[in-house]
Amino acid sequence: MKWKEEYESLRKYIMDHPEIVINTTEVSVPQNLREEFYRRFDAIRRNFVEDHSPSMLVDFNSLCDNYLRIEKEVTELLGLEGVQMPMDLFSFVHTPSEGLMRILYNRVFDLLQGKTEIGAFEEQAVHDLRSVAAELYRLGYEQWAALVMIKLLEPDQAFFVDLDDDYKPFLTELKSISFGRQAHHPTMRIPEFVLHSRKLNRLVAVKMALAGEIEGYVAPFKPAVRPRKKTGDTSFALDSRVMLLSFMASPEDIPVIADIYDLKLKNPDWMMEFISARELEDPWAMAQVKARVAAMKPQFGSCLVLIDAGRELTPEEIPEKVRVVSVGFDQAKLQPVVDSLLG
Repeated sequence: MKWKEEYESLRKYIMDHPEIVINTTEVSVPQNLREEFYRRFDAIRRNFVEDHSPSMLVDFNSLCDNYLRIEKEVTELLGLEGVQMPMDLFSFVHTPSEGLMRILYNRVFDLLQGKTEIGAFEEQAVHDLRSVAAELYRLGYEQWAALVMIKLLEPDQAFFVDLDDDYKPFLTELKSISFGRQAHHPTMRIPEFVLHSRKLNRLVAVKMALAGEIEGYVAPFKPAVRPRKKTGDTSFALDSRVMLLSFMASPEDIPVIADIYDLKLKNPDWMMEFISARELEDPWAMAQVKARVAAMKPQFGSCLVLIDAGRELTPEEIPEKVRVVSVGFDQAKLQPVVDSLLG
């Protein structure tokens, strides 16, 4: 494979320059040799990804093409600077090969330092690529679907939700979308931004909550002390999300989705989450979906998007008021979901 040729090339470069010190406890590359060293180092990673891309379990190039298209449409539609996200995910959805290269950084150094043999390295690195690519694909797909929903709402205005000195939410300028980003507060969970939807002729508050945090919105008991430092900003978390939409009667009618200290919950009007074919085989995964729907009780129901092809759910498996849709990358398949909100 090409990556092995690049690996041998780097090994020879290291042997030809004894001032480079790489062993199990130390890595030292002189400044004047670093550019060439890392050019060869990156060539190993790049070619490893290319050599093993055919064995990947997800079509990350299709995700990239479709994501870049919807990101451009939404940012231009709303006049935004862009969509912000954690760097690992950003690299994956914008330049998949570079995103996957990041996964191999420590593994390649382990190989150069003699901490692992070449056979074990290849096996471990392929496993890393497949597992991380599958997870990043899921998160990238969620970003894609959320942006499609925003586009289909036909927004003509967008606002960031900030907090004043009394922790009351108010609308201000939105410069970029960052799912999970909110003004600092230790216990309140508020929307990231508000759209005016021409499609629905109303203001819509958008919250992309971490799926694993949803049930925590309904605290079983009041904490003894109000937390001070923890923030509701989850924009740097690499984890699955649930889209919550809340309809607003006026710009002042901004919902506080949850106040975990005061045990207050504002049920959203609609929610959307995601499930993979692998998760459909896990009863626990569907139980979690049902628990989140039961906790949030969205007035207009919920949409469960199937991320990839797999078996279909039976009617008995689908919670009440949950619409299951298989979208692929066909934006039009989410249009009926948006149309249902008109009622």
